[in-house]
Amino acid sequence: MQPTRLHALLLSSVFALTAAPAGAQVVISQVYGGGGNTGAPFKSDYIELFNAGTSTASLAGHSVQYTSATGTIWVKTDLSGSIPAGGYFLVKQADGMGVQPALPTPDATGTIAMSGTAGKVALVNGTVALTGACPAALDLVGYGAANCPIAPSAPTPALSNTTAALRKTAGCTRTGNPSADFEVIALTVLLPPRNSASAGNPCSGGTTPTNPAGTGAASPALLSAGETTLLTVVVAPGTNPASTAITVQADLTTIGGSATQAFYDAGTGGDLTAADGTYSYAATVA
Repeated sequence: MQPTRLHALLLSSVFALTAAPAGAQVVISQVYGGGGNTGAPFKSDYIELFNAGTSTASLAGHSVQYTSATGTIWVKTDLSGSIPAGGYFLVKQADGMGVQPALPTPDATGTIAMSGTAGKVALVNGTVALTGACPAALDLVGYGAANCPIAPSAPTPALSNTTAALRKTAGCTRTGNPSADFEVIALTVLLPPRNSASAGNPCSGGTTPTNPAGTGAASPALLSAGETTLLTVVVAPGTNPASTAITVQADLTTIGGSATQAFYDAGTGGDLTAADGTYSYAATVA
C-alpha cells in the first residue's frame, strides 16, 4: 500500500474561517440610555452608527440590538438604507417621561428602553434576535457593569442621565476594546448625536479592513491508512477591527473525514496549546 502524502491534500482542502467582527465597516459610534430622565438633555435613548470604511455600506438586513448589563435575551430594531464612507446614522429608541428636546431627525426609529447606566448594544448582520451574554456581532459595546466584552477587553465606564459613550476620533478609533475606544462625554443640546445630515468624517490611514487568513500543515505529512496525523492551521486574525470569536473548519473528505470538520484552539481535540492562534485536529486516514 502506498502511503498518503498529506501536504498536498491538506493544502487543497477547503478551509472556512469565520470571525466577528472580521472586517466590519460600520461600527457603533455613540450610545445613550438616559433619555427623558431627570437632568437629561434629550427625551429619547439612541444608538449612533458610523461608517469607518472607505466605501458606502448597506444596512439592508442589519439590526441594532440591546440587552441589560448581564442579560442574555436581546431586543432589536431592524435597519435599512446605507451609510456613505465617513457618514453617521442615528437610531432613535424609547422616549422617557420628561419633556426634554427631541433628538435630531433620526434615520431609524425603535422602541427599545435602554438603561442609562449599564447595558450592551450590538450591531448585527441579520434580523434574528441574539441570545447569550456575549454573542458574535459586527460590533458589540458594553457600558457600565456589562459582562461583555470578555477580558482582556472591557466595557466603557458607567453612563448617566447626562453622559453618553462616544467613540474616539469621531468614530475612527477601532481596537475592539470599548474601554479604550470610547470616552464618556457630557451630553448637551449643543453636542447632539449625529445623523445622516451631519458632516462626515472620513477616517485616514489603516482603515481598510482585512479578513482572517490561515496556513495549513500536517505532521507527519506522509503516512498510511489507519495512521493519525496532526493537522494545524495557523490563523492570522483580521484587522480594523481585530477579529474575535474565530472558528476554523476544513473539508477532510479527501482522507475520509468530515466535510465540515472543526479545528480547535483550546488544548483539546489534538490541539497542543490553548489560545495560541494555531487551530488543530488529530485526523486518522481512512
